[in-house]
Amino acid sequence: MALACTPAIPAFAQTTAYAVGQGSPNQIALSIPVTASVGGRCGFAAGSAPSGTYDQPNFDVLGLNHDFIFELECTGPSRVAVVSTNGGLKTAGAVPAGYTTLAPYDVTLNLVGSSATANQTCQVATLVAGSTCTFLGPASTTQGLRLNANSIEQNGTYLRVSAPPYAGASQLVAGNYADTLTVTVSTSP
Repeated sequence: MALACTPAIPAFAQTTAYAVGQGSPNQIALSIPVTASVGGRCGFAAGSAPSGTYDQPNFDVLGLNHDFIFELECTGPSRVAVVSTNGGLKTAGAVPAGYTTLAPYDVTLNLVGSSATANQTCQVATLVAGSTCTFLGPASTTQGLRLNANSIEQNGTYLRVSAPPYAGASQLVAGNYADTLTVTVSTSP
């Protein structure tokens, strides 16, 4: 916060006020404008940062769908962005012909502000460096899904991971598949 104090009086030589009946002027007006500002502040609400794990057995047959709920605490417009470690659900091991160790899924961001919402879905493969998803992170004043309103502990914000049962051309290698999503937030003047 910044404060400024400047006398708003014309540049006069010394001015004197006189008691009533002993001359004029009887009072002197001194105008002092006081101004302040609040800079943009943005983060995750205390105790409500996106976190958790999700384990879907047999996702190749059942698909997957899970929401990670979080709340923003932003005094103005903000941007939220996501980065994927693997660009898909990945397992270790050799990749025989006709098989793959990387399964695709979608990531949806739904942001709720006091007077606006923002929602977008990207394939997780576009959440790695050099890709094109508009909410590819890390978040900055110009990068990420933009919420054009303040958001102080508004309900309804989430990151969703989803995929139908796997139907890719190559079969998935048996194993435990994993990915890590990193969510960041920034002010967006």
